[in-house]
Parts: sequence; C-alpha cells; structure tokens
Amino acid sequence: MDLTESTKDVSLSDNHSRKTEERHSWHPYIQTLTESDVESCVNLENATFPEQERCSREKFIYRLAKCAELSLGIFSTAVPGSSLNEASTSTSSHATDTTKSDHKRVLLGHLVATKCRFRTVDDDSMALPPNWETGAEPKHLGHQDEARTLAVQSLAVLPNYQGRGLGTILMNSYIQRMSDAGIADRIALLTHDQLIPFYESCGLKLLGKSKAQFGGGGWYDMVLEFDDLGPSTLPIIE
Repeated sequence: MDLTESTKDVSLSDNHSRKTEERHSWHPYIQTLTESDVESCVNLENATFPEQERCSREKFIYRLAKCAELSLGIFSTAVPGSSLNEASTSTSSHATDTTKSDHKRVLLGHLVATKCRFRTVDDDSMALPPNWETGAEPKHLGHQDEARTLAVQSLAVLPNYQGRGLGTILMNSYIQRMSDAGIADRIALLTHDQLIPFYESCGLKLLGKSKAQFGGGGWYDMVLEFDDLGPSTLPIIE
C-alpha cells in the first residue's frame, strides 16, 4: 500500500469515527410513531425525496391513523442552543414533557409501513383509499390488516444526518421488533438500484424489477423473510 492509499484510509477512518461520535452525542432513540408525528413526517419526506416519490400528508394521516404500530421514528432531544433546532423537522416537534417545554423531540428519520396482500409491494398497497374515514373504502387498496407482509412505504433520514448509521439502526430495529412481534411473515419494499446494497446489508434479498409504477416506476422489489433470520443476521451497530 502506498502513502496515498494509506492516508486515504486514515482519512476515511477518522471521518467515520467523527460521525459515530457525533451521532452518539445526539443520544438518538427509537419510538413508535403516532398521529401527532404527521407534520414531522411530512417535513422529513419533503426534505428527503423528489416530489414525485414523496408520501403525501394525506397518506401519512391515513397510515398513522390505521396502523401507526407498524411505523418507527428515530428521534433526538433538542435543547436550547442545540444544532438539532435547525433540523427541518424541528418546527413541528413537540416538547418531550410538560415540565421542559424548551426540550423538543426532533424526528431525524422514519420508517412508515402498512400491510399488503402479496409478497411484494404493489401500486394498490401504496394507494390512498377514498372514503377510508367512513369505513367505505375499496377493500383492495391501502393497508390490509389481516395480511402477513409488512410493506415499507417510506424509509427516510434527514439529508444533514445521513451517513451516520441512523438508517441502518432504524431498519435493523424495525426488523428485530417486527420479527419478535410475530405479526407478519416478511418485510417488503421498493427501492432504486443505488440503494440495493444498503438493503442487502440489512438482510433483504433482491427479487428483481418491480411492476409498480408509483413515482414513475424504475423500482426493484426487495424482501426479507423472517423465517430466514438467524441469531447473527443483524449486524452490530457501533
């Protein structure tokens, strides 16, 4: 190894260590999302995805009303003077408790899911059923409560907080919680080709190109079967 490669490796190692230490200083924690998190989810989605691929406010309202227990957020507590107060989700954050109104629970990333009928995510499972508030929605659209596939509708981390392992923590926490809960047989999602390696590192398998046309198409199907999980499947997070 020449000096250039050695210096490069040290630089990458130092950068990784700095980002890990920075993440630890935020004390991030995982919580189930609730309907009160809708606006933070909308702000996070808008900051992360191109317009045609975003989940709408109406879909967040629907999904967190119907099955919030299937969705997780990774949060950190912002105190006065914290850089977390500059996050795009900070304006919609809530106080951590009634005695500390200046301590806010800031959403840094979310994983929002529903259940779908098939092994992979399709356009019907991503749809917003009309008239769902009255219970008169078409039964083949949106969340399917009795189904056994968890359809990840959105996994997002604020751009300024990416590259620090938050997405991996969120995905692995979700896999562990849902596997332990026994409420489904698998997790399925759609992704673009550049993110396939990330999801493979979390244990999902690539099935091929998806027929889904949401956001213009070009998606790939990925699935994780809970039966395939072993005791050492999930990587250790530093």
